[in-house]
Formats: sequence, C-alpha cells, structure tokens
Amino acid sequence: MDKDFSNYGFFRTMRAAWDLAREVKIKTLEDNLFIMKFDCLGDWETVTQGGPWHYKGNPVIIAPYDGFTKPSTVELFTFDVWARIIDLLMAYHGKVKALASKLGEFVDSEPSSFDFEGNFFRVRARLDVRYPLKKATSIIRGGEHEIFAVRYERLPDWCQVCGMMGHQFKEHGDGVHPPSALVFKNLRAPATTSWATKMRSSK
Repeated sequence: MDKDFSNYGFFRTMRAAWDLAREVKIKTLEDNLFIMKFDCLGDWETVTQGGPWHYKGNPVIIAPYDGFTKPSTVELFTFDVWARIIDLLMAYHGKVKALASKLGEFVDSEPSSFDFEGNFFRVRARLDVRYPLKKATSIIRGGEHEIFAVRYERLPDWCQVCGMMGHQFKEHGDGVHPPSALVFKNLRAPATTSWATKMRSSK
C-alpha cells in the first residue's frame, strides 16, 4: 500500500485475524516488507493457505522465504482467492479449469455437489495485483460464446472504474464518475447465500 500505516497496528490486526496457536514473530525489513517466523506447521498453513488476508482494504501478500535469497528480490505480486463462477451450466463443469484460468492461474476447484446452496461453482485462482480483476469468464462451445459473471470471496478493496486493487473508484482520477463508468462494480461475493424464491398466484 502507498499510504502510511502503523506497523504495530498491522501486526496486531493480523495476529487477531489469524488467531494462531503459537506466537508468530514479525520483523520489519523496510517500508511495507516484513519477514514472519512460525513455530508450528499448522500456523504456517493457516496463514499461507487460509487467505486472502487484507489490512485496511489492501491485500496482504505472503510468499515462502528460504533465508538465502535477498528479501527485496522476492516477488510479492500474487495471492490466492476463491471465486464464484455464476450460473455455470452443469454441462460445462468439465471446463472449469479453462474458465478459471482466464481469471488468473488455476489453483483448485470445489467438486460439483448438491450439498451446498447457491447458483455458482467455486474455483481458487492465483491473482496478480499488477493486472485488473476480471469481471467475467467465457468459453466457446458449439460455436456459441458463453459468458459467466464472476464474484470473488473476501476480496480486498478494488477500483470499480479500472478494476485494479490498491485504490477505490473515488481515488481514481478526479474521483467523480457517472454510474456507467463503474464497469467493475459488484465483484465481491456476499458472505452468505440463500435460495431465491418466488410465489406465483393461481388466480
């Protein structure tokens, strides 16, 4: 993040969010760059696999460190996020990897199941913060171009004008935008989902 922030506030917020079994040691190397040391594998997995994490709306990007590489040269651009492909046809479930790869690097997918509610298919993708978010994914099958909207779970703040993370639309340009310019709106998935119902009158 480009804005100044308190390292102490950052450490306290993340420790509370992670709720680890043992204390994690965090060392500041330079502005916006830290090294963390974990005392147990379970805590390491919680932090590295349980994200995405964010602080004040900005993504917290974490990568393994071997102790031999110069910390300033470790690439910190990507993080994993669960995304929902909305209204995906059951016949296309075998194409999920191809659809997810258009969002970022494919990591995993949730097996197709009737055990959960919601008109979507969950995939885990590795996003690169240097590029805009994708608001949809698509596939060509049988000569037809099918487009499916995408929603991201626990998404950090993003700009509804340009699709980039790290700022919001009121910080883009002069901050004044007509509704038609907010082409990347509604990308964050709701925390919970429920079935939509409709009562039809017999009259």
